[in-house]
Amino acid sequence: MYLYSVIDIGSNTIRLVVYRVDGDGITAILNNKYTAGLAAYIGKDGLMAPEGIDRLVEVMGKFRDTVDLLPDCETFPFATASLRNITNREEVIERVREETGFDIRVLSGYEEAMLDYRGAVRSMPGEEGLLVDVGGGSTELVFFRGGRAAAARSVPLGSLSLFNKCVSGIIPTAAELAAMKAEARKALSDALPDSQGYSAQPMCGVGGTARGALALYRGMVGEPPKEGYETQFFAKVLRQAQENPKKLTRRILKIAPERIHTMLPGITLLSAASELYGSRTVVTSPYGVREGYMLSVLESRGVRI
Repeated sequence: MYLYSVIDIGSNTIRLVVYRVDGDGITAILNNKYTAGLAAYIGKDGLMAPEGIDRLVEVMGKFRDTVDLLPDCETFPFATASLRNITNREEVIERVREETGFDIRVLSGYEEAMLDYRGAVRSMPGEEGLLVDVGGGSTELVFFRGGRAAAARSVPLGSLSLFNKCVSGIIPTAAELAAMKAEARKALSDALPDSQGYSAQPMCGVGGTARGALALYRGMVGEPPKEGYETQFFAKVLRQAQENPKKLTRRILKIAPERIHTMLPGITLLSAASELYGSRTVVTSPYGVREGYMLSVLESRGVRI
C-alpha cells in the first residue's frame, strides 16, 4: 500500500485529497476543502491581488501541516483556471514554493478537460455522451464516444467568474439571471464547433457544481433514477429563482451553504450546455480532474491501476 495526495487549486475552492493505492486501485481516504474564492482577487489587469496570494499561501500551509503528518505521502499540487488566467502566475507559484515547499503545476484548459474525462470515465453509464465540468473559473466540455474522448474544449467562464461578472448582491435579480443566461450561451455556443455528429446524451456532470445540482435535485424532487435526471430540472431551478427567490435561497443554504453565490451561475451554465448541445438527461460522476491527475501521475511512475 502507498499513499499519494493531490491538491486541486480551483478558482473557488482549494482541496486536498489523499489516496490509498493498492491492488484494489485508488481510494480516497482523506478529503479536506477550503473555500478561498481566488477568482474574486483577480483584477481587470489579470493580476491576483496580494490578499489573494496570502489566502492561497495560508491554505497551502495548512495542507503542508496535514501531509507532513502522513508517512511517505507524496503530494502533487495543480491549479486550473485559478492560476491559468492570471498575469502574475510565476510570482504566485514562487511565493507558494518559498513558503510551503509545494511546486504547483498549472494545467492548460485542454489538459484539464482530458483529465476530467480520464477521472470520470470509469463511472460513465454508456459509451457516448457529453462531459461537462463547471468550475469556478472555467467550464470543460468533452464529447466522448466508444470509450474515448472525441472532442474537448475549455471555456474561460465558470460559476464564480459568471457571478462576479453579472451579479451585484448574493442572489441574482431577474435582470441578472437574464444577463447570466446570455453570457453563458455566448461563451458556450461556439465552444465546440466540431460537435456535429457527436451525441450529447447523456450529459455527464463532473465537479462541485454538478454535485451541488444533484444535491438540490434530491432536496426538491427526491432520489434520481440510475439513468439520470432530466436536464429540464435546471430550467425549473432558474424559474424558481425568478418567481420565489427566498424559497430557493433557503433550499441552497440548507443543502450547500458554501455555494450560495455560485449555485445559480453554475446551474445557468449547465442549463445552457444542455440546451445548446441537446442533452436530455444528466448523470453525476463522483470522479473528475483530481482522479484523472492522480492516475496520470501513477502512470508516469509505472504504476498500473
